[in-house]
Amino acid sequence: MKLKNYIRVFEQLLYPLKCLKCGVYIDPDTVKSHTMEACFCDHCMALGFYPIDTPFCIKCGVQFYNNFSENHVCEACLKTPLTLDRVRAAAEYKGIIKNAIPLFKYHSKLSVAKVFEHLLFQTFLRHYAISRIDLIMPVPLHKKKLRERGFNQAFILIRNFVKRYQQVFEQSPLWEIDTIALARIKKTQPQTGFDIEQRKSNLKNAFKVVNQKTIDNKHILLIDDVFTTGATCNEAARVLLKHGAKKVDALVLART
Repeated sequence: MKLKNYIRVFEQLLYPLKCLKCGVYIDPDTVKSHTMEACFCDHCMALGFYPIDTPFCIKCGVQFYNNFSENHVCEACLKTPLTLDRVRAAAEYKGIIKNAIPLFKYHSKLSVAKVFEHLLFQTFLRHYAISRIDLIMPVPLHKKKLRERGFNQAFILIRNFVKRYQQVFEQSPLWEIDTIALARIKKTQPQTGFDIEQRKSNLKNAFKVVNQKTIDNKHILLIDDVFTTGATCNEAARVLLKHGAKKVDALVLART
């Protein structure tokens, strides 16, 4: 046995791969490292994974379950248009991903971050790779929440996007990742259980543009983990547009 194989076996004995939800051992030789199966056992994966595919709303990205075969604007967007130009999501917020995201955010299970990053980058390639994006901007956390959590989950999702892009296209992207130009200056209340109007009120004036020159006349792609009513991304977009951004889209890991 080669030395690297000895090291691998030793590492597996010290750090066995376990299901993040139930703790059952997962044989690393049976799964690919960038898949959900690398983080969750077959029993937990039975909850299902629901990638968003055609047909979906061309504005907010919600998955349609009806007789339509083409993408179109949903009724909600026709009645109340988003400030965001368009939203795209990797998956629906249900099944295994609904269990996985809280483990990532609130319990620091960062081993699933590689899987999430892969999912989000594939979605980026599908919807935005040839778009004229100038800035990719993770939705910022308030500094107090950032200290408490220790990381911004939105940034973790895209921290390797430049390297991944270079690997796919063999050139550097025209866009940049910016984590400074937009700041969250208001510590908002947890929004679980809030309706859309309560969420809007909670997030009012939560963001501030720190460097207007950076965003001026730019097409910005906001990144977040979950899109529920869209209040967070929408408020961030409103502030960015008010201070000179040309257009703001959102790319999220999952949406309800």
